[in-house]
Amino acid sequence: MLNRQYNRRAALGLGGVLAMAAIAVSTGAHAQPQGNYPDRPIQLIVPYSAGGPTDVAARVMAQALSQRIGQNIVVMSMPGAGGVIGTDAVNRAKPDGYTLLFAVNSMAIFPYTRSAKNPLPFDPNGFAPIGSVAESAHVIVANKNLGIKTIADLVAAAKKKPDVYSFGSAGIGGTTHLPIALFAHRAGIRLLHVPYKGAAPAMADTMAGVVSISGPGYTDAVKAAIDNGTLVALATTSAKRLPFLPNVPTLAEQGYPDMVFPIWYAMFAPKGTPDNVVEKLNTALKAMASDAAYQKQQAAQGNVVTYMTPPQVADMLKTDIAKLGTRLKDAGINLED
Repeated sequence: MLNRQYNRRAALGLGGVLAMAAIAVSTGAHAQPQGNYPDRPIQLIVPYSAGGPTDVAARVMAQALSQRIGQNIVVMSMPGAGGVIGTDAVNRAKPDGYTLLFAVNSMAIFPYTRSAKNPLPFDPNGFAPIGSVAESAHVIVANKNLGIKTIADLVAAAKKKPDVYSFGSAGIGGTTHLPIALFAHRAGIRLLHVPYKGAAPAMADTMAGVVSISGPGYTDAVKAAIDNGTLVALATTSAKRLPFLPNVPTLAEQGYPDMVFPIWYAMFAPKGTPDNVVEKLNTALKAMASDAAYQKQQAAQGNVVTYMTPPQVADMLKTDIAKLGTRLKDAGINLED
């Protein structure tokens, strides 16, 4: 079941869409250092739907960053193909610092979603990293009527009844699919995967009992459902307990130390963006990371503010891509179209 291939070609339809995306951003192969950068508004592309956790985190960041650099940052949601369309729009943009990418850790998944016959239109490691923004994690939650209170309970129940307990996700190969799929393989259990068109409907069906569990990213809605007893929090995928859910243990605490899947947000620019532009933006991100008011704004969205230099972001992405490849191979999961 976890080895099922997923044909994304119909969803991708990249030809015409990418042409339109290319029009939305300026194209160009080279850029000169911008001594007075920025002297006009900056476009920040979020390759996911408006209103989702990534979009919200981007808008909070954009508002604070615009104040730091003295120029408006216009957030543009460009969803499609699991994040590929918006990401490629930035890849094709002129590398002058006026078109930037707000990325999530699904960047590490991209290399495993295409076959050699249908390659990605970009190299995930080919962008110019600017810096990290924030970090969060997934929360594995169960329907309240299952009688499952811990990860140990889930494992015991699933071993007795393989393929009976199900989990909902925002789609095959996404960040709400892989953590639970890889955990199930590690735990030696078989869970029935039910993909949805988003994390919200998957969580709604978990509350309704249509699926047994799900692993949405932390949001106020998730915490509210846990607090009122509609959902039971089994674990988080973070390395340490989330400050917003101090009583919910991590998967690592519950006997699965290699099952750490943080959600990270970071900024990238097209390859070839001038060093002084990257440095100015990174310096602003560094200052924001110690700003208590900004920390509070991101915390309200369930995010912990982080700071990394461009080389650190590049290393993080490369490490995540390599680790995920090993995990997918070991679990026998094939995400290629």
